[in-house]
Amino acid sequence: MENEEGVDATALGDGLVLRTVRDERDVERYAAFHAAVVSEMEGITCAHLLHHHPEIRYGDFLLVEDETTGEVVSTTCLIPWHCRYGEVDLDVAMLEMVATHPRYRHRGLVRAQVHRFHRMASERRFDLCIIEGIPYYYRQYGYAYAVDHGASDSLPGWCIPDEPTGRPRLYRLRRATLEDAAVLTSLYQEATASPHNRTLRGLDYWRFLLQWMQYPVQLVEDERDGRAVGYVVTTELRNSQGIAATESGIVSQEVGLAVLRMLKAAVAALMGGEIRLGWPQTGTLVRLGRSLGSVPLPHDQWLMRIPDVARLLSRIGPILERRVAASDCAGLTAELCLNLFRQAFVLHFEAGRMVRVDAVGFVDASMGADGGDLCIPPDAFVRLVLGYRDLDELRDAWPDIVVRPERHHVLRVLFPKGSSYFSMPYLYCGPAAGDANADERG
Repeated sequence: MENEEGVDATALGDGLVLRTVRDERDVERYAAFHAAVVSEMEGITCAHLLHHHPEIRYGDFLLVEDETTGEVVSTTCLIPWHCRYGEVDLDVAMLEMVATHPRYRHRGLVRAQVHRFHRMASERRFDLCIIEGIPYYYRQYGYAYAVDHGASDSLPGWCIPDEPTGRPRLYRLRRATLEDAAVLTSLYQEATASPHNRTLRGLDYWRFLLQWMQYPVQLVEDERDGRAVGYVVTTELRNSQGIAATESGIVSQEVGLAVLRMLKAAVAALMGGEIRLGWPQTGTLVRLGRSLGSVPLPHDQWLMRIPDVARLLSRIGPILERRVAASDCAGLTAELCLNLFRQAFVLHFEAGRMVRVDAVGFVDASMGADGGDLCIPPDAFVRLVLGYRDLDELRDAWPDIVVRPERHHVLRVLFPKGSSYFSMPYLYCGPAAGDANADERG
């Protein structure tokens, strides 16, 4: 793998240099750093991402090196993803592997790497940046909490009805293998068709998850013909309190109920009897669980950043046009100014088509000024454009949102509330180092 980043090393002072991973020796040092500073499993994750991920290249991984000792002392990386916004595909840059050796903290090393990461994302024209971050910290870099992350429902096992006496078992679970990658790709596409925003996962990535990250996927098979009819990803909850079905690809109510019964049998052997059903809320297992008495648990949110607002609005233009055409605003001809206070953007519609988006810089929104059709803080705008909240809901937390009354309806048409499912598994889930090294040699 070649380093395609093409960015020179940057001196940070005190003998510290920021640069990209360049060769196999750097890969080994990068992985060893994470194994020592974070965990052994994180070190294995780094090595497998750099060796086997279908899209990652050396230049996606950043490190800070202390040239006086030759040590890696801080890291970040860019993991590429793809998502679908309606019928439009978007490219997403995930900020990850953020770690600094304790002796080198509070020197701005992460800040320097995040700035480089953003430059990389901009140069490669990513539409969104995303991170599962520590509370508040990444807001200083322009990120906003935007869509649900790690959301789940809690269902006590005893709420699930037993199989009727004398009825034969129709479905079974088995651990998925590399040969199942194609069917998992199809099942995932079918199960994630409902959310408006969702991550895409193709055949190459399923192969990567199964072969190298040992993603704990179980196929649901029909006992009568052996046909795969769904899948579920399960892990044991801490202190053996139950089982988490973190992800599932099931579209049949009958299959879903059979899976819940199998999960009930599994938790019966544990200390606790809780079953956690991972979202999206539109998923069959979650809907079944709620019919049986499950309740949503507290959860956090993905942090999102839009590198180029004008480009993103242009990319989703076909979706905006479709929303207009399906509404009582069909045939819209207008110039709509969206003012994010420090910069504004004008959407030009002609006869229902969005012909262009102009970035017009600063537009005064102070008292007495014409600030545009919508004045909205940037972090609220991220939530609006991704459909996490509608305009009226956002005003509860951002009373500085100002909407021109005659434009309120068309803005609600353009940016309605919608569901999202950002599922981004990339961590190594297999055994510790000895067995993992055997996989590498094989």
